[in-house]
Amino acid sequence: MKRIYAVTIILALVTTGARGQAETATDSVRNPYQPGDHELFIMPTAYTMDAGQAYFSDYELIFLNVTFAATSTTHIGAFFLFPVTTDFLETVTLGVKQNYFQSDQFSSALWGSYTIKNDLYNAGNVFSIGTRGRSIHLGIGVVGEAKKQRNALLFLVGGRLDLSKKISAIAEWTNAKELMDEDFSGLLSIGIRFRSGSIAWELAGVRPMESTGEFLFFPLLKATFVM
Repeated sequence: MKRIYAVTIILALVTTGARGQAETATDSVRNPYQPGDHELFIMPTAYTMDAGQAYFSDYELIFLNVTFAATSTTHIGAFFLFPVTTDFLETVTLGVKQNYFQSDQFSSALWGSYTIKNDLYNAGNVFSIGTRGRSIHLGIGVVGEAKKQRNALLFLVGGRLDLSKKISAIAEWTNAKELMDEDFSGLLSIGIRFRSGSIAWELAGVRPMESTGEFLFFPLLKATFVM
């Protein structure tokens, strides 16, 4: 249960990051946005939707994310648990991500989010290197609880490799050690993304980077619809 709780915390703190990026007309043609480009599994990237677009993501049928591209460089979004009870309002998390640099092979964006009820926050910077279909992503930030004056560094590393026009292989590692056990070495996620014109489906296995006995992977199922 402790490892499942760790997955829940990192999902809540990271996936709310919306993102933005200004693209030249040439780059837009070379690397058009495809569903899911804005993140890996739970790690944000520095890629963007066009202004006016929006996406809806559902993680495990439990975590929901709605994000809107206010401009071609700014995304704003909200993350919350599925409304099983009225307590779901306590999980509402607001997020924003702002791209500030983009070239053919390198992009960078700032992100931040805040959970109102629990006073949780996170902020950071992500660097995306390569093209969208063959890329490495590096992120560093801080997560914490403002009321308890407790915070920790957040490290994220991931990569994507398109196997075809509709299938991508994805891997990522996320760690906020100071918020977990002393022997916690992060979460590794490995899986695949299937996409069409407006929908992306992702199936991944998530596991802590330590000995877990017979346990191998916690399943992660995610769907994203772009409007």
